[in-house]
Amino acid sequence: MSGNFTFELLCIDPEDIVNHEALIRAISFSAAIFNGKTPIITQNQEGVPYIKGENGLFVRVVPIDTSKIITDLVESAFIVRVESRYFEELEPLRQRMLRHFRETLKFAHIRILQDDISSEIANQLYPKINAVENLLRRYLIKFFFQRVGIAWWDVTATPKMIEKVRGRQRNRSNQFSHFINSDIEFADFDDLGLLIYKQSTGFNDPERVLELLDEIDNIEDLRELKENLQGNYTKYFKTFFRDKNFEKLWKEMSRIRNKVAHQATFFHSELLKGKELSGELTKIIIEAEQHIDEIVLSLKEKKAIHQAAITVVQEEEEVAAEHASLIQDRNVSVPVLEALPAHPEQPKPGFSNRVKLTGPRIIGKIKLEHKVKTYHNTAAPGYIIITEEEILDELQVARELSYTDYIGLKWFVTQFLSNKGFAVGPTYSLINILIEQTVVELYDIENAEGHNIKAVRFPMNN
Repeated sequence: MSGNFTFELLCIDPEDIVNHEALIRAISFSAAIFNGKTPIITQNQEGVPYIKGENGLFVRVVPIDTSKIITDLVESAFIVRVESRYFEELEPLRQRMLRHFRETLKFAHIRILQDDISSEIANQLYPKINAVENLLRRYLIKFFFQRVGIAWWDVTATPKMIEKVRGRQRNRSNQFSHFINSDIEFADFDDLGLLIYKQSTGFNDPERVLELLDEIDNIEDLRELKENLQGNYTKYFKTFFRDKNFEKLWKEMSRIRNKVAHQATFFHSELLKGKELSGELTKIIIEAEQHIDEIVLSLKEKKAIHQAAITVVQEEEEVAAEHASLIQDRNVSVPVLEALPAHPEQPKPGFSNRVKLTGPRIIGKIKLEHKVKTYHNTAAPGYIIITEEEILDELQVARELSYTDYIGLKWFVTQFLSNKGFAVGPTYSLINILIEQTVVELYDIENAEGHNIKAVRFPMNN
């Protein structure tokens, strides 16, 4: 690969070198840098020495004036600039030069000012990483739409993912956002992988299977576990993702992606690894997409997926609770608010009829007490797991509100129940189970805007 590649360093305080001529000699005499070959020291028109190597390689040294530094005593500093037309020559030379500067010349501080080799590697890797990322987005949209429904993001994404995406949607809206559902467009690379290897039932996880075996008390439990292990959903994710080490490969690609995003230093081995990972992940995702239509979920699998969704929400809520507990342990205090008056002042003549409430005044502080956390009763809003009985009770309440003559499923889950603190994903999955069990009924209806929507109700014979 040819071009114009530069590798530039700021090198501060070597052990015995006081001028750039001495540094030029120290570099040119190093067999380690030039693989045993001896480059030529020559001069430019101003008589400044520089190194001329093979195949158009040049090394130039510029001394830096350190006399005006006010916080340190720096005896000498240099900018070392290496130029080459060939990627293959400069790529390994960088590390050899850094080792020589640090271990032999004993420079106290070394910083990279320019690294065209790393930029070239990043530029080659980014399109491949971006292609894999978009390919998985495409797969997730197709798979979950066909197996979960239009609201699949609310069902499968964790509360943490949903909140993160909402924040980005508010801050990074673009022209496309006005026309498309852009939730997964704003999801992290890592979160896309999590939707594959964290959302499954757990039956394709060997460690989880061992835990379930320990819980078996009778033949019926063993028979049920066997049926779950042989389910279509489990076999699908085991065959197309777990058996092919998808999680390990995705995490390796994520590490490389993060380096690309932060313009870190790259080596040729990482370029090769990134290309290899891109090829493997592309093959896995395309093959999985080709077999989406083969999955038909049983009621037991839907229940297992529902339980898995609950587990993910509980784990996230537990992490949040632990974080809150750490804050409490640091004696963080909160304002004590003076109670608002029971009856606000009546508006004066000529003023609006709107009641104007006086804001609470801070009159002191108290220390937070430790909370006893259970997942259902004291979970934070967005993490509360709804039960079947609560869904039926809330459906009755919604029906009696009489906003309309129907209860839209999306409104019921993402607004009515979500505003009461219930986790959206597990709520959706439980309602789908109740629909299959004919405990509630799903039907199509035209709303006031003339759009067909999904509505939920008690069975007509109830």
